[in-house]
Amino acid sequence: MRRLVDDLAAALARIADGAEDVLDLFCGTRPYDDLLPPSARITGLDIPGNPYGVADVVSEEFLPFPDQSFDLVMCVEGFHYVVDPHAGVAEIGRVLRDSGHALISVPLVWEYDRTVLEHRYTGPSLERLFAGWDDVRLVENGGRAVAWATLTGQLVSMAEYHVPERARLRRALHPAFAGLYLTVNGFGFVLDRAERRFARSSLTLPMNLLVTAKRPPHGAGS
Repeated sequence: MRRLVDDLAAALARIADGAEDVLDLFCGTRPYDDLLPPSARITGLDIPGNPYGVADVVSEEFLPFPDQSFDLVMCVEGFHYVVDPHAGVAEIGRVLRDSGHALISVPLVWEYDRTVLEHRYTGPSLERLFAGWDDVRLVENGGRAVAWATLTGQLVSMAEYHVPERARLRRALHPAFAGLYLTVNGFGFVLDRAERRFARSSLTLPMNLLVTAKRPPHGAGS
């Protein structure tokens, strides 16, 4: 998560400066509002049934806004649920002003619900969605080490959750699990530093992917 937040902060520092109107698509709990300029007017959109109650607009319609309404559209960890991604990107382009920016992040290595349609993107396939846009940049939020540490930590968390609560057994074992979390994160940190320094292969396994792109003038691109 730290790699994702750091990369989000760096991307928003580059593309959000001067953005007056921002759309946070599938905003959830809106955890990234503080990464945006204080002067920005942020509109949070989410779907009906979301449990957080902090969205400004709740709608089943994808982007129920007039043309050229925003300077920045961000969708953090939600775009993989969009059924037709090409149409989704076209709609993002429609509501963006000329030279406005899109920011999308999606998971690559993560669990999914078998009952829910999701897409998984590689870096090239995510970039291809923005063919015809300007300044398309892809960032891999961590590699094999981050993916390993995250998934291993998730397995440890699942194991702790299933420890029976009777006789305060879970509470008694919590220090041991805390030590496991510390070990996994520490080992993952060391492996991540080594991977970033020495990995040279074209093969990669990032935990997450983040893409930013600038909308060309309307009528000049897709």
